Amino acid sequence: MSPFIGFSAIMLLLLSASFLTMATPSCPTVSDELSPCLGYLKGQINSSELTEPSKECCSGVQQVSKEVKSKDDLTALCECIKEDLSKVPSYDPNRIPPLPKKCGVANISLPPIDQNTDCSKILNHLQTP
Repeated sequence: MSPFIGFSAIMLLLLSASFLTMATPSCPTVSDELSPCLGYLKGQINSSELTEPSKECCSGVQQVSKEVKSKDDLTALCECIKEDLSKVPSYDPNRIPPLPKKCGVANISLPPIDQNTDCSKILNHLQTP
């Protein structure tokens, strides 16, 4: 095999792998972007996040929503949120559905997400602008 063909094959493999990873939001990205929302999801009494999410939370919601373009993306987002929240001792899953709207995001809505949520069944929560 010539060095050029080998190099080309490696570049093609790397490019296709990076394209595939960009197809859905990654869980580390979702976790980083949405971690400021924990106070809101917990409804912490000693916090201004009792009724409204923080600016940092909304910024993360807006960033993550830009990556959701298909049912698969929405399912991946739901699975990431479900996985992250499984590590949180107490939160109110009913605070999840209003979060996108409170943050000015119109292209997605989410159901209450807890350990029993079947993320594959949330197709009706993907909205097209």
